[in-house]
Amino acid sequence: MISISFLTLQENDAVELASILNEHRLLMFGTLENHVDLLWDGNTTERRHLTHLSGFTKALLYSTVENKAIEVLGDRLVRMWAQPVTNLDPKSTKQLMSSLAKA
Repeated sequence: MISISFLTLQENDAVELASILNEHRLLMFGTLENHVDLLWDGNTTERRHLTHLSGFTKALLYSTVENKAIEVLGDRLVRMWAQPVTNLDPKSTKQLMSSLAKA
């Protein structure tokens, strides 16, 4: 399984994506956080406020989730990344593995 993250321009973009991924059983334990990107222009910084949507999915579904995120948000998807999860508590693992779509 993997922990997957998306940065979006607006909170409603992240909620829209979470809703669609949930509908297709591609994301569990979704969370939203405020995020600030530091952008550099020479020695000057600019702050860009983004929304960070994160959750878990099965590793085999990464390309499916990636394609769906790009389809839904297009340019409103600022960044996406995933990290392998080597351990999760047994109750959450069972729930995750039984509730997500099969690849």
